[in-house]
Parts: sequence; C-alpha cells; structure tokens
Amino acid sequence: MLTTLLDHDDVTAEVVRRVAGRAPRLEGLARHHLARLTPDRWTIEWHLPSWLGRRFDLDQGFVDALVRSNVLGLLAIRLEDDLEDGDVPRSEMADTRALAQLAFDGAMVDYAARFDAGSPIWSFVERSMAEWRAGASGMDLAARGAPMKIAGYACCLQAGRLDAWPTLERSLDGAVTALVQYDQFCDWENDLAEGRWNSFVAMVVGGDREPARGGRDRAAVLTAMLTRPVVREHFDGVVRTAGDAATLAAGLEITELAAFLASWAARTSEQGAQVAEHYQRAGDQATRLLLGTSMGGAAR
Repeated sequence: MLTTLLDHDDVTAEVVRRVAGRAPRLEGLARHHLARLTPDRWTIEWHLPSWLGRRFDLDQGFVDALVRSNVLGLLAIRLEDDLEDGDVPRSEMADTRALAQLAFDGAMVDYAARFDAGSPIWSFVERSMAEWRAGASGMDLAARGAPMKIAGYACCLQAGRLDAWPTLERSLDGAVTALVQYDQFCDWENDLAEGRWNSFVAMVVGGDREPARGGRDRAAVLTAMLTRPVVREHFDGVVRTAGDAATLAAGLEITELAAFLASWAARTSEQGAQVAEHYQRAGDQATRLLLGTSMGGAAR
C-alpha cells in the first residue's frame, strides 16, 4: 500500500518526469497541481490498484503502472473540473488544457503497453470518459468517479475475474457518491453562489436550482439547518451509502477497500452528529432569543 511519503514522492516524481519529458514548460504547473492530489485526500485513486493487486495476486509491475496511470488520470480530471468551474485564471487556461490532455494521454501509455488494441479495456475507457463528461456537474454523483473505475476494471480483466466487476463497480459507485455528497455539504454555499447543482441544497429546497435563486435558496437552507434535522438526514444518507459500499467490497474480500470505507463512514457519522448538534444548539438559542424578545416587548 502506498502509505509512506517516499512512495508518494516516487510516484509524483515519475509523473512529473513524464510531463517534463513531453512539455518542459508545463513541469512547474504539474508540480503545483500534483501537490493537492495527495493520497490522504484521494485515497481510493492512489490505492485501488494495490488493493486489487493483492486481492487478485497481480504482478507488481502491472500494479505500479496502474498507480502511475491513476495519478495522471486524476490530474487530468481535476484540471478539467477546474476549467469547467471557472477556477483557472485566463492567463493559464491554454497551459492548463494542454497539461490536462498530456496527463490523460500519459495515463493511457501504461494501458497501451499491457493491453492490445482489441482488448475490451478500450471500449470501457471510452464509456467511462463519456459517462464522466455527461455527468461531471449534474445529479448523477457516481458519474463523477467514472474514470477511477478504469483501473478497477483493468485489474479484474487482467486477473480473469470479470465476474467480480459488477459488484466492485457498485461498491465504487457508492463510494464516490458518498464522498461527493460529503464534499457538497462542505461546499454548498460556494456551489450555490456559483450556480452549481448541489445534493445537499437539492435535498433541502428540492430539485435543480438556477443561479438567480441563489440568495433565496441560501436563506432557505440556513433556516432549515437551524429548524429541521436536515444536517443529520444528509449525513445519515452519506454514511449509509458508504457503509453499503463497504459491505459490497467485503463480500468480494477486498478487505482494504472495505476497511477504508467502513472507517471513513464511522468518522463521518461522528462528524455529522457534531455538526447537527451545533446547528440544533444554534437554532434553539435563536428561538429562545426571539421568544424572549417578543415576550419582553409585549410586557412593555
């Protein structure tokens, strides 16, 4: 498992070398963006090939290649997301697009070295990327992790275990859905301000909201957080989805994926309870202040 700083540095250095070898001017930009794609933040993307490699007894060289490909693919996807969200300065757009394409092409190099042109991996890559592009900013949260599934499918294919793929796919879809739902709770105000669909906001106010309604919806969400158990309900759903994904992984005896998801679900459940309690206390305090002020005014 890639758990040490040395392993992380080795993989990152190899990714940077690949970029610099093709486009030296993009090396600094690649280093900058790779600094935020660490294993502690993107655990499944970094570790999935190793977890599956141990489960299916795959060659270490094959597993190492898929780890590098995953990091390159993650870099490409995150850059595309930044461009889509308008988070890239105009002066950097051309280089960011070039780096995203270069990273994706680099991610495919190791696959091309290990799978022939007639392999089903290539149609799977096409479907996964099409799924991601169609759902990257919409309500299908699992679609946001579609590229991550390429390595999972490749491991099953290499091991001759495509029978395990449908269950593994459901586990990964659930994992991505839970992780995105958690992130969207943290980012709901920014998403609303930028006019992006957000699962937490949709749960509270219903449906897909237009940017013009951002101010009104923000007030509605804040009011609901103070007066209704919406925070607890959202976190309960996140934890349940992650737990179901862990159960599916455990059924396939992919113990490290199952353990990661179960541990993440437990930590998230605890955090959700704390956040829900905070808003409940704030709501109770606001109610007491409001009633106290009203009663005081009436007495005068």
